[in-house]
Amino acid sequence: MAKEPDLGQKIWVKGRWDRWKRNLRFLYLRLLRLKGKPQEVAGGVAIGVFVGMTPTVPLHTVLAVLIALILKKSKLAAALGVWVANPFFLPFIYLLDYKVGRVLTGVNPPSLAVSNFSVPGLVQLGWDISYPLLLGGTVTGLLCAILSYFITKRIILLYQAKRRQRKESS
Repeated sequence: MAKEPDLGQKIWVKGRWDRWKRNLRFLYLRLLRLKGKPQEVAGGVAIGVFVGMTPTVPLHTVLAVLIALILKKSKLAAALGVWVANPFFLPFIYLLDYKVGRVLTGVNPPSLAVSNFSVPGLVQLGWDISYPLLLGGTVTGLLCAILSYFITKRIILLYQAKRRQRKESS
């Protein structure tokens, strides 16, 4: 007979979901209220999403902010855009990147049963995995960045028009 979860566990799960929703709403509102032109903010988000889709995990935020600085886009928006690759979605993103990279390169998946424990053999195994991952991450990152640029720009323009309209009516 299945045991019913106790009330404390139900409240904890519901509370955790509420925190996620609140945090996502906070990030969304923070993004909308960023100073700067919609093109700069949307460019920053696109940079962050691009970097977030690549397998550069320990350097995501640093790389996104650095690229945004060089391209004169919103650095904070780039840092927020990187969160597309949060710990929950990261395994799925890497799997997608790897599969896209394998299709583009035409390589077969390597056997993880290593029979050659030499340094060149292990380097080759690492390259057989990382090359499709990097290539796939670049392609999916570019596609997602383009999409996120236009979506973000549109949302910000709509928000600013609505805000202007609210100010005029009051």
